[in-house]
Amino acid sequence: MKFPHFAKTPVFLMATALAGSGVLAQAAAPADLKFASAAESKAEYERVVVPFFAKHCNDCHNQKELEGDLDLAVLEFDMKASTSGARWATLVDLLTKGEMPPKKRTRPMPESVAAVIRWANAEAKRANRHFTRREAYANGNKVPHESLFNPKDIPPFAADPQIRRISPEIYAAFVAEMKAKSRLGQPFSPSGRTTFKDMGTPKVDEPVTAQLLQNALSIVESRTAHKLEGDKVVGNLTKEFSALFHPVTPPSEPQIEAAIVHQFNQILRRTPTDAEKTRFVALMKKNIADAGQTVGVRYTLATVLMLPEAIFRMEVGSGTPDAKGRIRLAPREIAFALAFALTDKRPDAALLTAAAAGELDTDAGVAKQVQRLLDDPKTEKTRVLRFFREYFGYDKATDVFKEANGGGSAVDHPGHEPRALVEDTDRLVQLILEQDKDVLKELLTTTKSFVAYKTAADSKKKIAEAKAKFEADRQKDPAKFKDKLFKPQQKLIYESYGLTDFPDVQPVELPADQRAGILTQPSWLVANSTTFDNHAIHRGKWIRERLLGNVVPDIPITVDAQLPIAPEKTLRTRMAVTQEAYCWKCHQLMNDLAYPFEQFDHFGRYRAAEIVQDLEATALNVDGKGKPKGPVMKGAPLDISGLIAHVGDKSLEGPIKNPIDYMKKLAGSKRVEQVFVRHAFRFWVARNEAPGDAASLQATHKAYSESGGSMKALITALLTSESFLYRIAAK
Repeated sequence: MKFPHFAKTPVFLMATALAGSGVLAQAAAPADLKFASAAESKAEYERVVVPFFAKHCNDCHNQKELEGDLDLAVLEFDMKASTSGARWATLVDLLTKGEMPPKKRTRPMPESVAAVIRWANAEAKRANRHFTRREAYANGNKVPHESLFNPKDIPPFAADPQIRRISPEIYAAFVAEMKAKSRLGQPFSPSGRTTFKDMGTPKVDEPVTAQLLQNALSIVESRTAHKLEGDKVVGNLTKEFSALFHPVTPPSEPQIEAAIVHQFNQILRRTPTDAEKTRFVALMKKNIADAGQTVGVRYTLATVLMLPEAIFRMEVGSGTPDAKGRIRLAPREIAFALAFALTDKRPDAALLTAAAAGELDTDAGVAKQVQRLLDDPKTEKTRVLRFFREYFGYDKATDVFKEANGGGSAVDHPGHEPRALVEDTDRLVQLILEQDKDVLKELLTTTKSFVAYKTAADSKKKIAEAKAKFEADRQKDPAKFKDKLFKPQQKLIYESYGLTDFPDVQPVELPADQRAGILTQPSWLVANSTTFDNHAIHRGKWIRERLLGNVVPDIPITVDAQLPIAPEKTLRTRMAVTQEAYCWKCHQLMNDLAYPFEQFDHFGRYRAAEIVQDLEATALNVDGKGKPKGPVMKGAPLDISGLIAHVGDKSLEGPIKNPIDYMKKLAGSKRVEQVFVRHAFRFWVARNEAPGDAASLQATHKAYSESGGSMKALITALLTSESFLYRIAAK
């Protein structure tokens, strides 16, 4: 797309304004440093880092204080010659997020913090460490569980105002609503460094802004597309826009104002203020004079799509602080927050009317709107299913490549279809949500499952027809079909569930001694696997963090996290290497939690033995010329025993016999239920929980528990909590 008279348009001016306000500050940061030698790095370290530590850090991080188990005096600058890389990665992350130095201490100048981070990144590159911010450092579990759920000690509420970028899904829904004729690029992407995708504050840099500009113009061009027939404007335009393109008569000021009002209502769902009307009318007049009628009109209308209000979610509050120093979100902010909490679409008319009428000024009024949206079958509550997808992570099954037909007869699985497995689990989640009773318990223990529920009936019919044709052809020409077996073309997805055919009734009841809930669904098992094997470490880490509420330390940069290649050994045997002292500190938190899932293979199929290579038989498996014919496999006994330990909850800790008992034990735990609430908080409040959120978390858990495990009750409690509706006034 070309941008005529770009430098004279308000869109260009808007990009400049965004850069000046700090939105593009990261894009304008100084170029990265590069060190050719350790000496160069040390010189910069002594110039920048040493004085920074002396002024802001050494008082707490020294041999005597040793805050955070960190003595800066022994932290070596040379990341190549030492094992300090992981420590530096942690420091960079804390400085980047503004968590260090602590807020109660004098804040360093932003440029001095940036200088330290630039040095650390440059030294990491020189040392070939290439560390980045990691998920574990952004893990909300670092807040002690007991401090959040102790009713006798509830810290005061504290939550800063939030201004965060809209999500990719919200933007996509907006573009669809605008009905742009050309396909538009997605300017946004999820953070990738947080538990859920729509957390944190992803930056709006120059490439993002450029895509937004291009999209804004495309949307406006589609909405103002027309042609001239004599002195008439012909096209599917609204009357407000049609008046702007008359070939003979320039638009009058009232016509320009009407078009501006219409654009504001369409894009921002509000009427412009008098000041905005005056400013935009003047802007359109100037743009028409500078760039011509069509270009000037379109660029002015496109500017509305570039206003911060169209790109960011404002949750800052308004009004006078109450006795606790809290300010409530403005009614309009609440309307948008509720809409985006449950859907990807902007507030409907009922929400905006409730906001204008003052109905969102009370928690009861907010609860009424939440319940209306949850109960309305016409409201597509995309965010609710997305929470469970991101929480369990079973949708990642589509990211794991499997050689379905290339692993030998022992592991061959021509029926593997990860997309169908994910759809099956989606439907199972939806069924449990429809019932809305003991939701978490059901998700962890149900024996029901959908099996290729979208295609099962059609596949079964096609297989039957193909088999009938095969038998008919065999009868016509027995010699031709001698020794041939019927092989259906359809993928036999039911094999993933241990079934022998597509079920006639869905959901189907799976064997109670083989399956229990989503963590034994093929989709979750595949999502936590590799191409040829299970990924026990991922599974154990998931249990530790998503259900037990603990933290697994991140992998140190100096560790080569690889299991030995030994196809003749079981995975559990190969994982013995992780029991070495240096590794066991972390792996003791994961391994024993994952071993029970060895009951299933890496396709998610129930098994009685693990398939390994028979070295003796393989050595003898040669042809007449002595050429190897390939590996010979055999079954090895399974050891699926496990252990829950290091949790801080004695009612949970103890040995595990099998995955079924395991899931039932977790499902019956109050702590697991509370950890689930913590994750729901992160998803719907879009940040990690803090001690000041204890009251909100406890109220949410109480609502969930007393309602009999209703997800609707949990969501309503969260969206009416002070953590969702209030912020602390800036001092």
